[in-house]
Amino acid sequence: MTDPEPGWRRLAVLAGLAVAAAASWAAWLGWDSEYYYVDGVEQGPYRPVQVIGCGACVVLLSVAAFWYLRRPTAIPAVAAAAVLGFAVPWSVRASADSTGLWAVGLLFLLVGGGLGLVVVLTAVHLVRTAVRAARELT
Repeated sequence: MTDPEPGWRRLAVLAGLAVAAAASWAAWLGWDSEYYYVDGVEQGPYRPVQVIGCGACVVLLSVAAFWYLRRPTAIPAVAAAAVLGFAVPWSVRASADSTGLWAVGLLFLLVGGGLGLVVVLTAVHLVRTAVRAARELT
């Protein structure tokens, strides 16, 4: 059986995903550094819509990359590429924090984001497999 995707193409898709995830961070979150007040309490710098929009973009980009690669074995690599692509620019900005708590945030981002994407991509794979099986029955 021949490999449907040469190794260089898989690497190109994963590198493109990492760059796109970094671009998503820059577009949604990278420009905002101002804090704001809600009911007298300082919040921010990101508003909820920014975080939700950025997360949705990274998930959609990951699903698109996985859909293109078509292999369940690509799930961990796709999740890692997306999370690392997002985490690198986030870390550069967050490391300016003098408390050092950004390292804990990075750990949560890597573990939580990676596991979350693995769950989403596994669900996409299972749905695609079920749809394919249903089509074969008809």
